[in-house]
Amino acid sequence: MTAGAPGGWTTLSGSRIGSVHVRDGLPIQDAVLTWSEGDAAVVAVADGHGHRLHFRSDTGAALAAVSAVEELRRVVPRLTDPATADEIVTAAAASIVETWRTKVAHHREANPFSEAELTTGGAADDPLRPYGTTLLAAAVAGDLMVFLQIGDGDTVMVDARGEASRPLPDDPDLDGVRTSSLVQPDPLRSLRVSVVDARVEEIVLAFLCSDGFGGSRVDADGWWRQTGQQLVDFGRSRGLDWVRDQLPEWLEEPAQVGGDDTTMAILVRTHLS
Repeated sequence: MTAGAPGGWTTLSGSRIGSVHVRDGLPIQDAVLTWSEGDAAVVAVADGHGHRLHFRSDTGAALAAVSAVEELRRVVPRLTDPATADEIVTAAAASIVETWRTKVAHHREANPFSEAELTTGGAADDPLRPYGTTLLAAAVAGDLMVFLQIGDGDTVMVDARGEASRPLPDDPDLDGVRTSSLVQPDPLRSLRVSVVDARVEEIVLAFLCSDGFGGSRVDADGWWRQTGQQLVDFGRSRGLDWVRDQLPEWLEEPAQVGGDDTTMAILVRTHLS
């Protein structure tokens, strides 16, 4: 998917089901959604947990991505001052969680749990748990970028020199096995937020990806730097349409090798220079 406007930002995205989920007959658990208009854009990536106790996590992820884009679109016009943006995006995150819970409740009402799901699935004790998912999102308005994340996955930004960095602090609760989640009692406790002046930092591209992408790489410490530099280099040398066309193939390999669903959303300056 791609969208953009001259002088603004373009969004690119793609998703591939993991080989393990194909083997086990599970639907893709990742979801991605993007929006752009002029010099504003929003991207969101959600990764459903896929565990048997989260048996509706594919739906949970889809609803999380929709909720994030809806709420961030509402606040984009207010992202004009770095001094107030942190407060705005933190409040938007609270609205995202509330919107997601409302959408989950509507889905549950329209699709009641079976008796087995209520008992062996544990849905009777915690009706949110079946929808467990992480969430990564970013929005840009002109040259002001904001990032938010709950759970695992990677958020990376790249400057005009092709140097990549991570705008968000690490989550101390991530241990490689467990992840923070929208279904925990207080998901905002695990919220990470960052505000970046893209002009000052010379940011030309940012990408969000589910952990299926980085988790399959042997160069665990440096893959995101290399990926960021390559995305900028390819965007300049071959154009964003070429990057869009290649993205499915780039996601297919880690999805097959690592076995997990693999999803990426990219925010990039429409006129990459």
